[in-house]
Amino acid sequence: MDNKKGRIKTMKPVDVLQSYFESLHDPELALKYVHEDAKFTAAKEFGNHHFYGLYCGIEEVRSLLAKFQKDLDTQDFRIYKIIGDETTAFAWGKFIHRVRTTNKLFESPWAVVVEIEDNKIKLFQGFEDTAGLEESFRKD
Repeated sequence: MDNKKGRIKTMKPVDVLQSYFESLHDPELALKYVHEDAKFTAAKEFGNHHFYGLYCGIEEVRSLLAKFQKDLDTQDFRIYKIIGDETTAFAWGKFIHRVRTTNKLFESPWAVVVEIEDNKIKLFQGFEDTAGLEESFRKD
């Protein structure tokens, strides 16, 4: 908040995305960076995994984050770089998650592109190794 004039301080898209990532340990905190009209695509809109899909609005994004918390135990999450312009940010890195139901590790490079409106993520598209995701959830 800009204390002098009572206005909300505008954040750069790269800072919004960084703040979102930093708050993912607490989904309610992370949701403060999600626009009420948000559209989040988790890897792809359709597919044979319960993470996949288009999540529209705060409540659906909340349900996606709840799935992540329930199913994944993050072992490592690295951001290699975040770049952006006045409305967009792009980040990439690598993660390792332990899948709670199978105890398998899911390791993947990842990338995210977001569009920001009103200091919040309005459009989110994530990319990761979907074959690796599906395999790590497969019970032997």
